[in-house]
Amino acid sequence: MITRTFSGRRMVRLASGLVVLAVATRVASAQSPNEQSAYVALSYTTVGGLPPLPPSTDSLGVRGGSGFVLHGRLGHMSRQGGLSLNAYGVGVEFPVGRVNVGGTLAYMSASCGELWAGDTDCAGDVMVGGTVRTTLATKVLTGSAPPPKRSRGARAANQNTLLVGFDGSLGFSPRQGEQALAIAGGVPTAIVLTRGSVRILPFITPGLGYGRLGNVSYFEDEPPKAHGAVAFMLGGGLGVEFGTSGVGASVSFQRVFKSSGGATQLGLGMTWRGA
Repeated sequence: MITRTFSGRRMVRLASGLVVLAVATRVASAQSPNEQSAYVALSYTTVGGLPPLPPSTDSLGVRGGSGFVLHGRLGHMSRQGGLSLNAYGVGVEFPVGRVNVGGTLAYMSASCGELWAGDTDCAGDVMVGGTVRTTLATKVLTGSAPPPKRSRGARAANQNTLLVGFDGSLGFSPRQGEQALAIAGGVPTAIVLTRGSVRILPFITPGLGYGRLGNVSYFEDEPPKAHGAVAFMLGGGLGVEFGTSGVGASVSFQRVFKSSGGATQLGLGMTWRGA
């Protein structure tokens, strides 16, 4: 009779293999190719790859919706395993009635550790996008509402206003041939604290997004094809507007949710409102 014994090293290898298999099985069952594609497409386009801006205040009637807005954004996100993503974007918005319509050009850079080496997620590319932003409703909480079309520096000295808006966004990135496309709609809600010519805007933006990769394969025997799904998104932050200069700044976060994993992006934004 031959008896086979296991050495300590072989036992460790066997246990490690079982753990890896269990984790892989759990992730595979909890996260489909469509869900993973949605997460990547939203995170690697301007829709979710750049930090959110405070809600638009141009259609409040304070300035009559006049002028244009230039903005720049910087976002950073770290994922498990040593993957670091940095996004840089510049854009412009123009008022069309009570709606701000804009475009954004951005770039996503990626650096990765050993666990991400060779993975398509560890790759940067150009991102382009468009936005539609407007105010849906406002309610003065304290103070008196300023009359429409007042000058930039003539706002009420102290006033608190509840603002509910709508942000629609569309983004695209070649994604090294994967063709990422994303579209999302959010409802930014802010308390606008007006102190003289300064506005402080703590805000939160829940939303839904659809992300799609048009040329991706998740299995060796599967030809590249399109995968996509709907995902919940949540952003928020704090913005400050200096009314006399037209300059604004913000710190914000954004997260695209999926059933397994995911990361939160942190970012900075700068705006300048033209006359």
